Amino acid sequence: MGKKSFDVYYLIISEGTTEFIIFAYLTKNKFRKLFEESNIKFSNKTEVIKDGNQIVSQGNLGGAGHIGDFKAKYSLIKNKYSDQKLFFLLDKDLDDSLKIENAIIAGGDIVQFIEYNSEYLLLKFSGKNPKTPSCFNGMKEFRDYSKIEFEKEFGKNASDLKDVDLELIFGDVSEKEIRLAFAEIFSTLS
Repeated sequence: MGKKSFDVYYLIISEGTTEFIIFAYLTKNKFRKLFEESNIKFSNKTEVIKDGNQIVSQGNLGGAGHIGDFKAKYSLIKNKYSDQKLFFLLDKDLDDSLKIENAIIAGGDIVQFIEYNSEYLLLKFSGKNPKTPSCFNGMKEFRDYSKIEFEKEFGKNASDLKDVDLELIFGDVSEKEIRLAFAEIFSTLS
């Protein structure tokens, strides 16, 4: 009889709804068996209220625009969940992505960036060949393009995607490509 390994818990905190939808699809659908058989458990039961305002709801940050905004939210989460390991899902097209990454790592937590943002990655995975940030005069212009292009191609916002939509998008993408794009998520399994 083998030794029973202890479960390892992570609180999932996503930048917004789209990042969480993709995460849930990967861990509860596409790679369900892999995650079910592991000792890794994820929870989005993170709630933070300050001065009567909902700062974090069900692990959703409601955005992380710049380092000051992120650090304020991060500090509140760390104070409330000081004994928990935090796992962040963020788009990499934030102006302060590198500073945010450094803050998360310095706090002993993990970040999975989506290159460059959820809409861009999903367009790329579905073979649409989207433009890259270098084609634009800044990240805001690129973010706006990604959202508009996504809606044009799929007829809906990325935050409105269902598992059936993600099945179509991820259908022809190799497991290797998915694991590379979401390396931090899969690194929790080793």
